[in-house]
Amino acid sequence: MLKKITQSEYLNLISGIILLITSGYESFAEPSIGAHHGILIFGIIQILRAIPEIVHGLKELEDAKEAKKLKQKINNIRKNEKLEF
Repeated sequence: MLKKITQSEYLNLISGIILLITSGYESFAEPSIGAHHGILIFGIIQILRAIPEIVHGLKELEDAKEAKKLKQKINNIRKNEKLEF
């Protein structure tokens, strides 16, 4: 369960956005170089790592929906063929 939570792409995306917002605010409010700049970069990296995984998951969902529709069409054709004989 813990492994599933820590490897969640949505959690990585949300944490990256939070890091980006909070460190971005500090970077603009306090222009001196500090740890918040490293956290800003880390937040960007977290977001960039999460996006491809989410896009891949969305493509798989779309493919599954298309496969389900195709399967339903095939079943309907088979039912129609049985009714004709």
